Amino acid sequence: MVIGLVLLGLVALLLFFGIAESVFKSFGVANWLAFLIVGILIGCAFIPTFTLGAVTFNVAGFFAPLLFAAVFFALAVKVGDTVRALVTTSVVAALFISVWLLIARITNDTVTVIIIGFLCGAVCYLVGKTKISALCGIFLGMPIGEVISSAVSLYVYGTSMRFGTPATFDAIILAAVTAVVLFESIAAIKRTMNNRAKLRAAENSELSEEFDAEEYKKYFDE
Repeated sequence: MVIGLVLLGLVALLLFFGIAESVFKSFGVANWLAFLIVGILIGCAFIPTFTLGAVTFNVAGFFAPLLFAAVFFALAVKVGDTVRALVTTSVVAALFISVWLLIARITNDTVTVIIIGFLCGAVCYLVGKTKISALCGIFLGMPIGEVISSAVSLYVYGTSMRFGTPATFDAIILAAVTAVVLFESIAAIKRTMNNRAKLRAAENSELSEEFDAEEYKKYFDE
């Protein structure tokens, strides 16, 4: 869970210094609530994994994401992004299942986490279109994907069922950070381009006002 905890620690620092406050406010989350979300995720990472029957559960990698997925889905419904959030969730779940079943068995957890995190974060940016839909897709799609991939692994390889793992927790946090960074970076680039375009338009307007065709016409008439 090192990757997830490090990223959450950085987010907490950015919130403390007010740098990330506008990011959370952009999708309706107040600063105190953002601190609470980050704090809960960090706290859940230290809750030990437990087993019920034949299934192993990890709070940080399963229950906590589902809790926040419910919050983000409620926000998506509120702003009319329900369909987009569901589509993004389906795409993320499919990606998680594909990567976990095809790549996880030939690589270690760190490589798998990096692949899933960056891939799902980028896809959520492209498919989700909004931060709420992207985060809903990540926090809901990955646990769903893990349940399905775990069931497939049980049937094919005979492995035990796992609902949430430290690797899943890391992948969720990495994907969420990747998606938000992409949204903010692209938005900043668009703002810069728009400001430059407005500045050029203003300069051209000033030049056209300074040029008086009638003033120079008399010289050509002579």
